[in-house]
Amino acid sequence: MATSPKHTYIQFFTVLIALILGIFFIRLAILMIFDQSKAKIYHDPEVAENVVRGTVYDRNGRILAIERPYWGVYLHLNMIDDMNLVSEVIAPYVQMSPSEIQLKAEQYTTYAQIKKEIDDRQVEPLRTTLREHGLQNQVNVEKRVGRTYPAQFHASQTIGFTNREMEGIEGIELTQESYLQPYPEIGKQGTTYGEDVTLTLDMDIQYALDVQLQQIADEFAPDYAMAMILDARNGDILGISSFPWYDINALGSSEAEERRNNAVNHLYEPGSVFKLFSTASILQIGEAKTDEPFLCDGSYTFKAGSSNVTINCSSAHGEVDVETMLAKSCNGAISHWALQTDAEAFYALLGQLGFTGSFDISLPSKAKAFIADPSQWSGRTLPTIAFGQELLVSALHLCAAATALSPSGELLAPHLILSRSSPVTGEKSYQRERTILSQVFDPTVTERVREGMHRATLSGGTGTQAQVEGVNLGVKTGTAQLFNEETGSYEDGTILVSTLAMVPIDSPEYIIYVGAGNPKGASLYGSNVAAPAVAAIVRTLVSQGKLITTDTTIL
Repeated sequence: MATSPKHTYIQFFTVLIALILGIFFIRLAILMIFDQSKAKIYHDPEVAENVVRGTVYDRNGRILAIERPYWGVYLHLNMIDDMNLVSEVIAPYVQMSPSEIQLKAEQYTTYAQIKKEIDDRQVEPLRTTLREHGLQNQVNVEKRVGRTYPAQFHASQTIGFTNREMEGIEGIELTQESYLQPYPEIGKQGTTYGEDVTLTLDMDIQYALDVQLQQIADEFAPDYAMAMILDARNGDILGISSFPWYDINALGSSEAEERRNNAVNHLYEPGSVFKLFSTASILQIGEAKTDEPFLCDGSYTFKAGSSNVTINCSSAHGEVDVETMLAKSCNGAISHWALQTDAEAFYALLGQLGFTGSFDISLPSKAKAFIADPSQWSGRTLPTIAFGQELLVSALHLCAAATALSPSGELLAPHLILSRSSPVTGEKSYQRERTILSQVFDPTVTERVREGMHRATLSGGTGTQAQVEGVNLGVKTGTAQLFNEETGSYEDGTILVSTLAMVPIDSPEYIIYVGAGNPKGASLYGSNVAAPAVAAIVRTLVSQGKLITTDTTIL
């Protein structure tokens, strides 16, 4: 039978494909057998064996958080023949009785943690004892890595903490996670080191804040309290204190309210302390007739739509100019001048100070201040804001905004991170720089405001208890009724007392804020709760050599 053309065609292509495949496999064999130099061999990449988490320091090199090894004692329960013997042998080293050890072991099924950490000096003696009794395969003395916090409760809410896997959970430990704990390096053996983080905090100053909040807590039992110090020259946060607090090393016994950073995250109506910023804004806008003294008879009434609104003062202040208004905290005068000021311009300038936004200082939460848009204001909103109600701010907002009251009138960015650097080479990957956010006020405006703050410390002012002999400082006190959302009023007696200080007042170096929420007692004002704490902090700054005084008396 003759072969069909179609069949011949199929045979031809079958032979061709076989020939091509044959050439391919022959070529591959040649490469593998005779020319191995051209065939690349795959190897698993080298990866660093372990990672050391970076250390957190204060600005003076004090350790705030550091990685450290520790030794724990564990039992392989499935391998133990005589639990009585095991418990008796290890009891002296874990500082537990044999019965306590056995009771704890019963809580586990296979691998029991008897002691999370023992004294380093006990490790080798324990291992020797285990070998002598033939228990080294039943009892494991295991090395682990943990985090320790030498400052304990000081700045605890700011520093934060890690979990058992050394992952940042709160505070700086969380926000700086990628720098402190990088991934193991590829292509290198040995150890990968995380960067060290240096904070702007000065722990000497931090201790001073904490001492004063503890004293306020002991004397007035507030629900919460906060304090902060900024360097007025560059925005560095030198101390952040929030009460109640907790010891980071005893995290398991802490409560949620103790871990809250009230100085940064708590928003509240600031009260009369806010007159510093409303006064400066009114002066900067320049529409109010502030050159005409205001006569205060103890109250001020104005028309809001079809209603009369009355603003009360603590007493009749008599003839009041701008500086006296701040010194005596006259609600009537600031309300009068606020009503002469354009609402949109007033709102815009307060926004420029940060009172409608948030400040990023490298902490997890960025509390946003709140002032309603002028389109939503009632007839009394403008003067009410002027004396510190109908808005929400934090202590951080107040301290940061106060940088604009320095002679230059510049609003500075607040900083908490001073630098990041390699623990191996010392090379810095980040260094804080002084940052001007906005040019807000003219020097003539800030001078008048600071003069009013200074007068507050003199006879007749609200801040006389903040006075420190030989130190030229200025303050503004505040006693704010807090709005109760449930009752819709300010009448339930809940208050926040505070004092904001600038020192020295002519050329400020430090901005100090102390506040206490809902203190208990018969007479509660910013002038007698917070102002004395400010004075004590200033005296500490002098004793630490951080402030110069003209008084030769040893504080």
